[in-house]
Amino acid sequence: MTSKNLLVFLVSAFVLAALCASSVSAFGSITGVEIDGLEVLGSSIDLANFAGQTVPIRVIFNANGDAEDVRVKAWISGESDNIYTSRRIDVLNGRTYTETVLLDMPSSLDELDEDRKLNVMVESRQDGTADWETIEFTVQRESYTMEILSVDMNSEVKAGEALTIDVVVKNRGRQLAEDTFVTVSVPELGLESKAYYGDLSAQDESHPDRDDAVEKRAYLKVPSDTTAGLYTVLIEAFNDDSIVRTEKRVYVTGAEDDTQVVFSQTSKTFAAGAEATYTVTIVNKGNEIRVFDLSVDAPAGLNVDVSDPIVVVPAGSSRTVTLDATASKEDVYAFTASVYSDSELVASKTMTASVEGKDNASIGGNSTVLLTVVLAIIFIVLLVVLIVLLTRKPETSEESESYY
Repeated sequence: MTSKNLLVFLVSAFVLAALCASSVSAFGSITGVEIDGLEVLGSSIDLANFAGQTVPIRVIFNANGDAEDVRVKAWISGESDNIYTSRRIDVLNGRTYTETVLLDMPSSLDELDEDRKLNVMVESRQDGTADWETIEFTVQRESYTMEILSVDMNSEVKAGEALTIDVVVKNRGRQLAEDTFVTVSVPELGLESKAYYGDLSAQDESHPDRDDAVEKRAYLKVPSDTTAGLYTVLIEAFNDDSIVRTEKRVYVTGAEDDTQVVFSQTSKTFAAGAEATYTVTIVNKGNEIRVFDLSVDAPAGLNVDVSDPIVVVPAGSSRTVTLDATASKEDVYAFTASVYSDSELVASKTMTASVEGKDNASIGGNSTVLLTVVLAIIFIVLLVVLIVLLTRKPETSEESESYY
């Protein structure tokens, strides 16, 4: 009974193996694999590739039968998430086909060099796998190369404030990365910060100054007059042997977002010769002291005096400026008051001055002066008359003699 069971098991195993073999070679077999132009299938060559390199994998395939939607797959063991496939083709019995896929070598290696396995498969949607080959090869680091591992920064910054950027740089090469520098810049604004990262070893060492990765912080002070918008931040790590770059984007909110300008009553009516006062209140909502310039564009005939053309407003406070308008002629005048900071317009407002009639006080004052002048003239005339009368000699009368 035991012998019979053993016989049944052996027959089943043989049939299963035959079916599997039949399935594997159902419509063809791989006869050659070339990596970067070098034949490696069945070869004793221990091919070396560099980390991060993209290499062409050429697969030669003989068809033993007709099949549809046939394609080549290639991947590296341990990295099955990165499977590279060729186009789909139909194959005919007795024909030889070649397909090429581009394969990316692993970019980050823990060791200076590592052994890997390349898997190559030919399959069809209907017939499954036709053939499968595995080729061993070596991946090694480039002699001199670096990687910017991370850039940590806010996506938004206010004009007038500093943008903080944390940059981590790692040596991905086999050799020491000597005298490494990192620059962080915003070319559109002419901003740049440079930091010395020192010597980066190929691998972490016990020496405290020999790390394979270094993190440092950079600061970029954004000018307060920067126009609101999206800007490119360029990060560059370099030394005499290699250079690597990456970019980030940051949105700058304009300085006007931190400033509020309040114009008081913008239209006033007053008499010619009188004075009307307008007020402008500037509120600094930012966290830095700011300087503002006030200017007035007034037409001929209207005079507007600014109490404080230059105003210094501390952070979180406000200042009020007065505009005193006068005109000697009756008319409707329009004038514009503008507030600037760092030569950039913050706010502007057009105001109206309606001047009508004469100033009653002015008229009364003029009448008083005129009356005083008239009285003075009369007084002078009377005084002159009095003086003349007083200085005039009396006339002597001649009495006639009588003769008796």
